[in-house]
Amino acid sequence: MTIIIFLLLLIVPIVGGMIMSGGVGQFIDPPSAFIVIIPTLGTLLVGFKGSFLSSFSAIWEGEIGIDSRELDSAIAFWKTVKRCTIGYGCIGFMIGLVAMLGSLDDVSSIGPFMAVGLISIMYGIIVAYIIAEPMVCLLETKKRSKRT
Repeated sequence: MTIIIFLLLLIVPIVGGMIMSGGVGQFIDPPSAFIVIIPTLGTLLVGFKGSFLSSFSAIWEGEIGIDSRELDSAIAFWKTVKRCTIGYGCIGFMIGLVAMLGSLDDVSSIGPFMAVGLISIMYGIIVAYIIAEPMVCLLETKKRSKRT
């Protein structure tokens, strides 16, 4: 129940702000999503091959059903998600910036290339602070309550 309330408190204002600023469609950019999400998944699959799926299930399991080693692994997983999405968002910004600077002679291409850069950063920050960080907090709370 707490997760549902939390997501509503985060998703509704962000999507509402997007709608009020001209619509959600302008914030959907497949190249930016590709730059941020695919490398993050690749990093996680390589770094957490044995515990990739259990890092997701640890969120929904009660304190009794999960041991502290699994909790530690899930916490490390979600901290890595946060770091990677921010980092790959910055790489996406650089890709968009280089593409924009490479086409300064064509004024009509500046906006789309700048959008790739800025939306890549936005996607990285959204995943890091709206998905990953709350999962870390949730799992650390489970770990603390398990100790007591």
